Amino acid sequence: MKSLHIILSTCFFGFIQADETNLSHVQQLTFPDMGFEKAGEAYFSPDGKMISFQAVPIGEENYQIYTMELANRQINRISKNAGACTCSFFNPAGNSLIYAASPEKAQLPIPGKYKWDLTPFMNIYEACIDGSHPRALTQGAAYHAECAYSSDGSQIVYASDEDGSMNIYVMKSDGGDIRQLTYTKNCYNGGPFFSPDGTKIVFRADRDVPDILQIYMMDANGENLIQLTNNDSVNWAPFWHPSGKGIVFTTSIHEHHNYQIYFMNLDTKEQHRLTYVPVFNGLPSFNKEGNRMLWTSKRGEDNSSQIFISDITIPNEWLQSKKHNEGL
Repeated sequence: MKSLHIILSTCFFGFIQADETNLSHVQQLTFPDMGFEKAGEAYFSPDGKMISFQAVPIGEENYQIYTMELANRQINRISKNAGACTCSFFNPAGNSLIYAASPEKAQLPIPGKYKWDLTPFMNIYEACIDGSHPRALTQGAAYHAECAYSSDGSQIVYASDEDGSMNIYVMKSDGGDIRQLTYTKNCYNGGPFFSPDGTKIVFRADRDVPDILQIYMMDANGENLIQLTNNDSVNWAPFWHPSGKGIVFTTSIHEHHNYQIYFMNLDTKEQHRLTYVPVFNGLPSFNKEGNRMLWTSKRGEDNSSQIFISDITIPNEWLQSKKHNEGL
């Protein structure tokens, strides 16, 4: 069955459209007959040979954490004895990973309406690559999740509602020295990632209109906040290009059931569309070299949310600064 999946992934016409000129060799990595009702939010290991992701096992209702070896599609379940899980990320050293887990199950959204559940007692765990020896890095009844390492592995940025509202926090990779970076009330700040050089953090927030997320960037100490998007759409899931000069993100600018992935130059704010198949495409992430991309999409034959991978080309001109362009 694995070989059939590879053949289908390469040959199925619907996986890519002519407009997706920056993508090539698009493959679907997860399928329902692997036991996943849906899967998504995938990230590369530092050496690019493995991915971590979350998936809902068939017959269950909550996400669990898995890894997959890309060479042979070998899958391993990381989370054990958990109710609900989310948000995995590899340690830059490649010998462990973090994820969020709660003994409680997530509350399911109203049918036809999407709303992410801030599950109580959701805490961040570090575990060996095979899922063994999980160790809690946060504690308590609040939601602690949406976590990622800094590129040197010394810090973890995450989101939590432990002060009564969703805000961004940073802690040392051993769980110590917790620092709150944002202090907003009655809105959501989440999905943070450190820049490759560790000096900036990009995240999403609905500071102006409830549920209308925009992309923001700030210094790693929480200062110098910059709003990167400003429209009437939902903009979320930002992820850094390895150059540090741009990000990819997900937007509903083409309507709510047609989320697409865009690239943004952080200096010029110019945006370039990457995906065009008129279904959900979102939660993009790059490998360390920036020449491969993972994302979640419904472009497969059964229209369920599954994980896709492709080679990707980001032209040099997309990364050029204003000063460079003005000097031409």
